[in-house]
Amino acid sequence: MKKIVFLIVLALSLGCKNTSEQLITLKGTYIFFEDAAVLQTIDEIYGVYLNEKAFELNKKAKLAKSESTDVIIAELKGNISTEKHEIILWEKKFEIIEIVEVRTIKETKNTLILGAE
Repeated sequence: MKKIVFLIVLALSLGCKNTSEQLITLKGTYIFFEDAAVLQTIDEIYGVYLNEKAFELNKKAKLAKSESTDVIIAELKGNISTEKHEIILWEKKFEIIEIVEVRTIKETKNTLILGAE
């Protein structure tokens, strides 16, 4: 009887995936256009699959922006893919599964100052 219970517990533990452990967490600048989205991290740029979570993130980003120049910083969990896609031409693509955080930062003036003031 103990062997049967052990085998059932073993089968259930191996058969059930905990998807939250397998998701990749990325944090970066999120840019959304009408028909395209991009997530730029420190090291990479990812094309974003336009699923329900991407449209939800876009709504949250619009609400968070107070000015059009505000930059959206998003922390997201999802899956990375390198499979070819007919619309997303980036080498690496990201499918958003969970939105962890959305915040904005004000764009600073990017002015090059030459010489001493």
